[in-house]
Amino acid sequence: MKTSDYPFTREAADLVRASGYSLEALLEKPAFQPVRRRASERALGAIDSKGIPEGYTNSDIELLSYPLARIIVSCVGDELLIRRYALAEAKLARSRMQKDKGDLLPLAEDLGLNPDSSGGVLRLHFAEYLRAAHRMKSTRWKLVNRDLCGGQVTVTKEELTRLMEEAARDRVQKGLPVEVAEEICSKLSDYIAEVKAELGKVKASQKSDLGKATEEAFPPCIRTMLSQVTAGGNLAHSARFALTSFLLRINMSVDDVVGLFNTSPDFDEERTRYQVEHIAGSSGTRYKPPSCATMATYGNCPGEDDLCRRISHPLGYYEIRLKSLPKKSDDRATEDKVPEKGAHRTRKNLNEIREMP
Repeated sequence: MKTSDYPFTREAADLVRASGYSLEALLEKPAFQPVRRRASERALGAIDSKGIPEGYTNSDIELLSYPLARIIVSCVGDELLIRRYALAEAKLARSRMQKDKGDLLPLAEDLGLNPDSSGGVLRLHFAEYLRAAHRMKSTRWKLVNRDLCGGQVTVTKEELTRLMEEAARDRVQKGLPVEVAEEICSKLSDYIAEVKAELGKVKASQKSDLGKATEEAFPPCIRTMLSQVTAGGNLAHSARFALTSFLLRINMSVDDVVGLFNTSPDFDEERTRYQVEHIAGSSGTRYKPPSCATMATYGNCPGEDDLCRRISHPLGYYEIRLKSLPKKSDDRATEDKVPEKGAHRTRKNLNEIREMP
């Protein structure tokens, strides 16, 4: 196992301290220009969907660029960038784990996982397993679906590397953003400006286009979910279903709904599109959003307002709020036009949903 491949480990931190290089030297000396460039690549790789590029075989550059990248990310100070940076470093680490011919157990232990490999089978204590797998949404990672004996969970080698990736992600994100003096940020201003520019482009391209949907009429649950998604958070499966089915029912397109989720750090467009199309009815069944009671059961109700107490379904809330909002100027200009295709169907669907439990 090559320590520089995993610069977030304690051993790597010890090597950086032992090198004796000062932060001032890393920031200013021409000899460390490759280190600064690699640090910038690490930060930019968090924004690029391709991730952090490989290509550096120099151990010193890899080791020294990691703490410098953390400084660049901290100087930018954007929460979305921080989450994406942690994910990018973790994915790079996992890619290296999969190619690594050495013993990865010391790396697992450094990350707080202590697998027992006796008998040729890998086992993790259930507490360590849960800590690493807490973001996993697939049912196969649920503890109830695992082989659990004597408090130990059986995992495959590939599953262990996936859990190590999550542990690495937590390790990288821990402590970010670090407190950085203004004079240090100013010495990295060119790199920081480049990262901010790329981040700005990504955010601009990912702004939610709700089309003709009126966000002011959304119920509190949908507004909360939408704000979490646009901030780059990962929703629970039940919340993703509720948000997706609601937006599709108010006539947002599949493309627009898929676009909403692309701020997620682990966004997979192909998988997301399949799920959205399925909810939209590609399999023959067009799914309805859950009722308010169901939303509350799954913990997706952030709290009722006055209107919530009088209705039983998020779409009922939306319809009532729409009627209470002042008409927009472009709406008045088109009042006498023929209703769009699907408008009568939408009203019918809303009336049907009012009757849902």
